[in-house]
Amino acid sequence: MSSRRITLVADDYGLAPGVSLAIRQLLSTGSLSGTSCLTVGASWPEEAELLRGLPADAGPIEVGLHLCLTGPFAPLSPQLRVDAGWYRFPNLAAMARLSFGRRLPQGALSAEIEAQYAAFVAAFGRAPDFIDGHQHVHLLPGIAETLALTLRSATIRPRWIRRCGDRPWRILRRPFAAKSLALQALSLRSDAVLEPVAERRNDSFCGVYDFADRDYAALFERWLETAPDRTVIMCHPGVVDARLAALDPVLWPREAEYRYFAGTEFRRTLQRHGATLAPFGTPAAANAPGAAAEAPFRRQIG
Repeated sequence: MSSRRITLVADDYGLAPGVSLAIRQLLSTGSLSGTSCLTVGASWPEEAELLRGLPADAGPIEVGLHLCLTGPFAPLSPQLRVDAGWYRFPNLAAMARLSFGRRLPQGALSAEIEAQYAAFVAAFGRAPDFIDGHQHVHLLPGIAETLALTLRSATIRPRWIRRCGDRPWRILRRPFAAKSLALQALSLRSDAVLEPVAERRNDSFCGVYDFADRDYAALFERWLETAPDRTVIMCHPGVVDARLAALDPVLWPREAEYRYFAGTEFRRTLQRHGATLAPFGTPAAANAPGAAAEAPFRRQIG
């Protein structure tokens, strides 16, 4: 069986200490291709330092920006707090209503995107390898356009921006097809504005489910059965702690995912399907020497 390259990305690094710890442990054993980071988290600088300190023997990993515009987090930008009165982001349902109603404060949103991007660069000394959105907010109308305009204005071109859609015939063979089709519709709408500002976008995406008490091993097997080469699979491993319980309703499914990726069954499943883990783009750590600002991170994660 020919080998397929799968990019397995853990979302939510920086959400809570237990989530960050689980992700670091999986990265250090080569069980993930990368992670995307919430720079709005209260302990972000400390968690970023721990991530930078991972040993290099697991191979290159990609570290991206997990753009967050939904609660219970607070904006980093004073402009968003002043212009919109958002001392906490709206929840996803409220954000979607504002988005589809074209009632988002575009200038203040741009300032918030800049602030979260700057927080990543300040912690790592280099740009993120990729950008995606917490709860997929980067695909919403008005947010996708603001993200593209912000990146273009700053002459920033990420290696890739996550596309959360796939071919309908593949989606229909997977669990939770209705939810995936909704993400496919959002991805199709956002393609025109996000494709020109990134070096590339993924054509295949999976990892969608309802975060209920499921047989995660069976779900992952189903995704691999339909995943072509260069598929991006999102995951949400973690260890439940008090901080996570206060911030997010997704608790025990994170531990189920963590146990699965830390165990031997995951490795056997990859082998059975002829799949290997690989970065989607070229992580900065694997690049030839470049800007001096990138050097500290490249030395730590080579």
